[in-house]
Amino acid sequence: MRWPKWQIAAGRGDFLPIVIGCVMFFISLPSVVLLLLHPDRNSGVIGVPLMVILSIGTLIGLAFIILGIQLCSTPGSLTYRLAHGRFFSH
Repeated sequence: MRWPKWQIAAGRGDFLPIVIGCVMFFISLPSVVLLLLHPDRNSGVIGVPLMVILSIGTLIGLAFIILGIQLCSTPGSLTYRLAHGRFFSH
């Protein structure tokens, strides 16, 4: 039995990774900032694991945003070079 292939992006120009990344990033980022600035004194054992889980969600959301920018940008443009890590090439 073959398992179906699971893909987030179908190909060039697919903006679904940007949508998924924005939702994950903008839902988890305010919670991370709030936990960093105003931690609860009575959080007990749940404080550190919650911070780790929310931070991982923020990083995954940022990775999806970068993947979406890589898929949607046209070759040779500034966003293409920035998203692919080619800062100083011509």
